Amino acid sequence: MIGHFNFPELIANCQAWTPKRSGYAVYPLDHHNPELASSLYRIEPGQANYPHYHHRGDDIFLIVSGVGELITCPMTPPATSVAASALTRTPVETGSFVHVDAQCLHWLRNLSADQPLYYLNIAPLSHESDRVDVTIEGWC
Repeated sequence: MIGHFNFPELIANCQAWTPKRSGYAVYPLDHHNPELASSLYRIEPGQANYPHYHHRGDDIFLIVSGVGELITCPMTPPATSVAASALTRTPVETGSFVHVDAQCLHWLRNLSADQPLYYLNIAPLSHESDRVDVTIEGWC
């Protein structure tokens, strides 16, 4: 399947985005194959998605627009919390490409005060049911 999206057009039609949490929304691009789905995400200025990991299946992120940081930490299921001191922070910006292994805590934060962060996520469609939310102990 070949598809394309017009990024400025998607931005102009933000009402088509599905809110996930406050300051965080998704626009599904291709959910026809359960083994490999793609979605475009938007994180508002100063906001983040949420700390989590997946039991199975890796994540691939391509930062389409914006600046932020990817926060990661290897996890051992069934862990649901981790100390903030164990986290690794990696700067990301437009054009950054990131591969996150299964069982690795991850989340993205938008570090801009005035511009959204947009990223393409490629992962198994089962990720929604395979997600483990994590509490960060000592997070400021």
